[in-house]
Amino acid sequence: LLLGAHPAEQDAAAAEAVAETAAGPGRGELPRLRACVRESLRLYPVVPDLIRVTRAETEWRGVRYPAGTSVLLPAAFHQRDPERVPAAHVFVPGRWKNPRADQDIRMAPFSHGGGRCPGDQLGLMITAALCAEVLRSHRIRSTRPVLDPVGPLPAALDPHGIRLTLTRR
Repeated sequence: LLLGAHPAEQDAAAAEAVAETAAGPGRGELPRLRACVRESLRLYPVVPDLIRVTRAETEWRGVRYPAGTSVLLPAAFHQRDPERVPAAHVFVPGRWKNPRADQDIRMAPFSHGGGRCPGDQLGLMITAALCAEVLRSHRIRSTRPVLDPVGPLPAALDPHGIRLTLTRR
């Protein structure tokens, strides 16, 4: 859906997919498509909330909390906080080019530390490979919902309401 709303990014991702095929089997790196997947998950996290437990007494906004306090972190808000994340409501896969972006606490599509998803690399590889396979021979057009490619994206999407059109390249 996001690539359908961003044709220039889609064309660049398709070119990467074609080049990856020409490089020979087994490479599968697809850094641009992996960045698109990460950015999609930043905007629309699969896990909406992260729950953590403090290990030590913690002070936050002038209030002290004892060790063992449960903390709920709403990922959709945290990763789209305009005070902390530049262009928080916009699809910007280029933000993942920075090698340290994956460690940026403001952006946690797979979480961080001991709570990090153990399948993050497998998920990225499979999703990027699927997208590459589609993009090698098809152009994606988002039919519904219509997303503004430069404006803020909606906070949530109804997965049952998404409609895409594929046409041959």
